[in-house]
Amino acid sequence: MFIKKVIPYWIIFLLILTACSNKESTDTLEVTKMEENEHSIVKEDSKGYELKSETFTEGNVTIQYPQIINLTNEEKQKEINEFIKKEALAPFLETIQSLEPDQEYEAEGYYEIKLKNNDTLSIAYYSYNYISTAAHPYNLFFTTNIDLKTGKPLYLSNFVSPIDKDFIALLKKAKYVGSLEEGYDQQINELAFSQYSSDEELLSALTTNDGHDYGIYVYVTENALGIVMPVPHAAGDYAEIEIPLSDLKS
Repeated sequence: MFIKKVIPYWIIFLLILTACSNKESTDTLEVTKMEENEHSIVKEDSKGYELKSETFTEGNVTIQYPQIINLTNEEKQKEINEFIKKEALAPFLETIQSLEPDQEYEAEGYYEIKLKNNDTLSIAYYSYNYISTAAHPYNLFFTTNIDLKTGKPLYLSNFVSPIDKDFIALLKKAKYVGSLEEGYDQQINELAFSQYSSDEELLSALTTNDGHDYGIYVYVTENALGIVMPVPHAAGDYAEIEIPLSDLKS
C-alpha cells in the first residue's frame, strides 16, 4: 500500500508560512512511492456480487481498478464496469495525453473499497504520480460512488441534503483519518479549509459540480461519510476526514 511519510517539522514550518503570508511554500517534502502495490484492498462480504482487480499498464503507469462479477443483471454489470474503468483511468490518461516530448510520466495507483453492499459501491483511488520535469511527485486521491440499482454515479448531493451551513459546521468538526502522525489533526483540517475565505465560498465549492472542480471528493462507509479535500504538497496533497453517519440528519 502507498504510505505517505511527512516529517512533523515540515508541517510546523508550513503552518508558520501560511500564517505569515498566503504564498505556498516552495520547499516540499518528497512523496514516498507505494510499498505494497501488488494488490488493492477489497473488503469481502456475503453480498450477491463479487469484485475482481484489473490492472492498466502503459509505460511507467500502472493503475489497479475493480470490476464487478456475478451481478444478476449482466447488461447493468457491463455498463457499471465500463463506467468504473473510465473513471479510474481518466486522470492518468489525461496526463499521458498532455505530456510534452521531453516529459516522462510515472504513476502507481491502487484502490480501496469503502463500501460494498447491494445498494452502493464506494471506491477510493490512491496514487503516486511523478512527471520528470516537475519539482516533486504528487499524491492523487479521488473516488467513484455508484448506485447499483440504477447504475448511476452518486455525489455529495446524493448523500447530504441540504448542503448548508449546518453541514459546514459538521464538516469543520470532522475527524482526520489520514496517515500523518497523531497530534496534527487540527492543523491538517485548518489547511484544508484555509483556502476558503468564508463558509459561503466553501458551500459554493461543495455544490459546484459536487466539489470536483475544487478537487473535493466524497465516499461512504458503513458508519461514516468521508470528505477528501486538497492541501499543500508538504501536508500530503489531500486531507481525508470523516463525519459519523449518526451526526447527519438526512
